[in-house]
Amino acid sequence: MKSAFLNSIHTFTMNVFYKQGIDPPNRLGFRGFTLLELLVVLSIILIGSSWVIPQYRRQLILSHLDQYSQQIESGLFSLRSRQSAEGASCEISINPSFVGTGDTNSGFAKPSDVLELNHLDSEERKKRLNCCDATSCSWDPPYRLISQEASRSSKDVEVKFSQEKYLISPPGMSTDTDPLVILVRANTKYDDPLRPLPIRCIKLSTAGHLHRGTWEKSQCRRR
Repeated sequence: MKSAFLNSIHTFTMNVFYKQGIDPPNRLGFRGFTLLELLVVLSIILIGSSWVIPQYRRQLILSHLDQYSQQIESGLFSLRSRQSAEGASCEISINPSFVGTGDTNSGFAKPSDVLELNHLDSEERKKRLNCCDATSCSWDPPYRLISQEASRSSKDVEVKFSQEKYLISPPGMSTDTDPLVILVRANTKYDDPLRPLPIRCIKLSTAGHLHRGTWEKSQCRRR
């Protein structure tokens, strides 16, 4: 039994035949759908897909952007908690090529180039995150900036830092004059210049306050 949608398509094509002075196929003894009906249905499906697929892809990338921003926030929170428990101070060091929040069009890095540490040896890890107490700078397990590395969402984002070095002392406070801000944006290969995705941000104040938001007008505004 035909659905209401297919019936409407069928009625439409029959009217086309009548207006052209042609006997519809059903009156000529044929059964089933005509080629014209199938072409109309196919056109509707293609038009719908051309809108739905980009929308779905956009929402998927946006969810990965939010997931990774949350993972950074959680990682910094865990880092501060462990510092408080073990009495260690940590210095974060970033490649100068990926520093500066004034330009949001370039200078972003893959997470594995700045945030993620598991693929590095101990000496390379210390160049990015060096945590020490009064007696040692070696830890087992080692300190990390983010708990869940090499996730699916990490492949769809890029990150950038506000400054090259940032020192965090227990219990999670800093002697630096400016807060640490981490910008997270969608990978440029997924971006649509006509409808750019937002840039997310994570801000760690010198007093130890941590929050996640959206980067707007050079401010990390809470969501």
